[in-house]
Amino acid sequence: MNNGGKSIYVFIFTSLIATLVINYYFSLLSLWMLLLIPAVAIVFLSPTWKTTIVVGILGFILIILSEFLFHQRHLLYQDIIYLIITGILEWIIFTVIAFFQIKTERVIIELGNFALTDPLTGIYNRRYLELYMEKIIPLSQEQEQTMTLIMFDIDHFKKINDTYGHHAGDMVLQKIARVIKGVILHSDVFVRIGGEEFIILLPNCSLEHGIKFAERIRKTVENTKFIYKGIRIFVTISIGVTEYTEGQDLEKFLKKADQALYQAKETGRNKVVWGE
Repeated sequence: MNNGGKSIYVFIFTSLIATLVINYYFSLLSLWMLLLIPAVAIVFLSPTWKTTIVVGILGFILIILSEFLFHQRHLLYQDIIYLIITGILEWIIFTVIAFFQIKTERVIIELGNFALTDPLTGIYNRRYLELYMEKIIPLSQEQEQTMTLIMFDIDHFKKINDTYGHHAGDMVLQKIARVIKGVILHSDVFVRIGGEEFIILLPNCSLEHGIKFAERIRKTVENTKFIYKGIRIFVTISIGVTEYTEGQDLEKFLKKADQALYQAKETGRNKVVWGE
């Protein structure tokens, strides 16, 4: 845990103790509003509705128990009513603050995901691939693990757009992404690098197994029904496969796969070609 993480926990603990001490020496019930400080800090640390509800309930219980223990001889009926009203007001203020914090956190997460994912298909984009490769290449070399890259694009995709329209083309891209996501493993990295071109990175996978998997993907797409406005669109893909060799950077790795893909397209399409 870094110093920033430790500081927030120290702040929460200190503000909670300070609130209890102040309310022990002073009988002004509105001082319990100070409990908002550690409560809000906790929600900033973990901005979820579950945290909000739990903290809110525990805070209300803490107020009732503490007030009874601190001032039980002086706790009158009207004090209890006032204490409940104070607790309700505190809960409302706390919930409103938590709402905006949770909403802000979700927006931040969505923006982060948007920066690393393709908006049409929902899979990763090239930027994510670059960041991932910066970490996985040194790790693969250190652990002496194989790594295979599958690059494919949709055969005659321009013709699909020209014949059926761009909405049909978008449907094809989205469905291919869904179909392949259902086939790959959680550890595999699926990326749309532009247009109708995609990449699947297979960590800890040999070229031999990568070729077999690429053939499975090719057949899966070929056998999938793509229906647009009641019309079936026959879709196939051409695939290039290559294995990572030590010393390559991402560009050289992609270039080898692209050369294999080019051969697949030049020699008939709807096939798998691999390169060493």
